[in-house]
Amino acid sequence: MNKNFLIILVILLLVIIGGGIIYSTSRNPSSNQNAATPNAVQNNNNNVQFQAAAPLAVTDSSVSPSATTAIVSGTVNPNGAFTSYWYEYGKTSGLGTKTPNQIIGSGFVAIQAPAYITNLSKNTTYYFMLVAQNQLGKVAGNQYTFKTTEATPQPVGSAPTTKTTFANSISSTTANLTGEVTPNKNETQYWFEYGKTSQLGNTSPFFSAGNGANKSTVSISLSDLEPDTTYYYRLNAQNQFGTVNGSILSFQTKK
Repeated sequence: MNKNFLIILVILLLVIIGGGIIYSTSRNPSSNQNAATPNAVQNNNNNVQFQAAAPLAVTDSSVSPSATTAIVSGTVNPNGAFTSYWYEYGKTSGLGTKTPNQIIGSGFVAIQAPAYITNLSKNTTYYFMLVAQNQLGKVAGNQYTFKTTEATPQPVGSAPTTKTTFANSISSTTANLTGEVTPNKNETQYWFEYGKTSQLGNTSPFFSAGNGANKSTVSISLSDLEPDTTYYYRLNAQNQFGTVNGSILSFQTKK
């Protein structure tokens, strides 16, 4: 066996072994840095951006009943598209009655979804479940039951009222959003939604508005905005009686 033949044989073995290593690495899921993430894609700058999807709905089995009413709750994640929610209920598992639709927003975070059911019969078992819907789908949470009482009085208070007002202290990258909330005698939280289109999509932190009967002014400060860009926003508020939404307004950041 001559020297040249041995050299060629060694080279061929190295190519085969190297190719096997490369193939094995490319097939190993743990080495794939671009593995898909649910509801997320990577743009050209390698920044993860969430995509809109059907909402998520989780019914809470805990209920606060009175003789003729019940406060029910759950959570809804809008998954990036304007989402409404309601509760279906009835004296059998076939349900048959629903609460009015309420709008929960278009962010990507799970938000409390309360409702107040009225005109119930005393000392009666009811079935109920939370349902949420946006343009990408309709989903339902688990079904549970509760029983009304014989003489428990109805809870005090009502759903809050809210109003989106002006944006101020606007710079090229920051702005201050304001609004008004009246808790209507029940513990109330509020938050702002905002975005570059009237579909909004971003959700601020949640803040307490207290449980008073008087209107109060609320505000938040936004940062990391883009210069010379129009932003849309609105104020939302909710307590155990339901969720309310202010009007959608807009402002433009400076150049």
